[in-house]
Amino acid sequence: MMDRTQVIPAQSMSPGHTVILVMGITGVGKSTFISKLTGDDVGIGHDLTSYTKGIGIYSMTISGRVTYLIDTPGFNDTWRSDLEILQEVAFIISTIYRRGMTLAGVLYLHRISDNRVSGSAIKNFNLLEKMCGPHAASRVFLITTMWDLTQTGKLSRREAEMRETRLASTEEYWGKLCRQGSRTKRWQGDYRTAQSIVSELLRLNDRSGPIIQRLQRELVDEGKSLAQTAAGRELLTEYELAERKCNDDLSSIIYGERDELTLDNSISELRSQIQEMKVAQQQLRSSMQSAFAKREEAYAKVLHKVRAEQQQLAQEVEKGRQKHERLKADSAANAALLQEGRQSRQMKRQKVEYEERIGRLSRANANAKRREIAEEEEEEIESVKQLNQDNEEERIDTEKAVEKMRKRDVLKRNLFPLLGILGGTGLAVAGVVTGLMPLAGAGGTDAWITKLWLGKALWEEVKEQQGQV
Repeated sequence: MMDRTQVIPAQSMSPGHTVILVMGITGVGKSTFISKLTGDDVGIGHDLTSYTKGIGIYSMTISGRVTYLIDTPGFNDTWRSDLEILQEVAFIISTIYRRGMTLAGVLYLHRISDNRVSGSAIKNFNLLEKMCGPHAASRVFLITTMWDLTQTGKLSRREAEMRETRLASTEEYWGKLCRQGSRTKRWQGDYRTAQSIVSELLRLNDRSGPIIQRLQRELVDEGKSLAQTAAGRELLTEYELAERKCNDDLSSIIYGERDELTLDNSISELRSQIQEMKVAQQQLRSSMQSAFAKREEAYAKVLHKVRAEQQQLAQEVEKGRQKHERLKADSAANAALLQEGRQSRQMKRQKVEYEERIGRLSRANANAKRREIAEEEEEEIESVKQLNQDNEEERIDTEKAVEKMRKRDVLKRNLFPLLGILGGTGLAVAGVVTGLMPLAGAGGTDAWITKLWLGKALWEEVKEQQGQV
């Protein structure tokens, strides 16, 4: 059974921790798919994208093992160039390969609701095939989304199935990947089918052993530049063709008949595009060492940021826990106060009974005293009841807020190992959390940290926080 908040010890990092790439063009449902699996609103991993070239990093735990979901922007993304995306993916998968971490495979998402396959989608299919290669195609799951539309009548199930068949059988779509062993899957938009897909990929990886993706092998084992890899050559060819077309268009404009303003604008725009293509080709052909060093530095900053946020969260959790305990104590004090009042009123009633019996009070006066006691009791009970109701509402709200913060705290802790590897600090992992402890047993930042395997400076810093140095 999947525990979506569990963390495992640092010493289990290899081969315990596993990475899965989640790919697909914008709008196919990657964020929703991931949020269903992690139980998070995708805020945590999404917060990092300004540092990571649009890459989102998320964690979940299956069978006592942390699994990272790497959400990659699709090629032809509006905000990032194809080169930036490929460089970022290349950095991540080559780094984890060098550090002994397992890439279980790729989940590629595609909308079944699309009535045609766009040029952007075809480009993504091609680059995906070049990245994984025929040997690792079996670790690519081709997932169609939006099947829930067939339940609402917005999409005919027969039409959806025909589109799925067309995707899997058409060579320029998924046909080549499917012939090489990729599997097609359907995501119904819920947690159950998302979990089933991920679990199947992990079981396949466990049963048959990890398979190295072609891009990993080319960059790490063969020492190729990005331009020399299959995926890089695909992108390089596209840039070369684009540059050639721009040059042809530029020649046509210069020697064609256009008004002067249109001519100047068109020439300027085309020359700018040609320069962009030249720069992209140069960057592709250059050594990745400098680019990767910058990415490592960026991820080290991300790790520092996430650790700072996690420590702040842990402090907020502790404040919330203390407030929760105070509210529980207030409820107990109110109950004790009510009990004291009952005892006091019982003594008053006994006194009235005694004084009436010995004739000190008339029956009328005794009954009046009894009514006073009853009214006092009713007023006190109502007052304490209202206090308890207000207190209980605040306690429940506090408990919910603290539990939400603690879940985010755990999710942030779970990011430490991968960020530590990508940031060049080694393994950085918060200790064993086998699930969220009851709120009454929650501690501060140090309650969950049992071991860190870091660079020396970071390790000494943590020990100092724990009062060990």
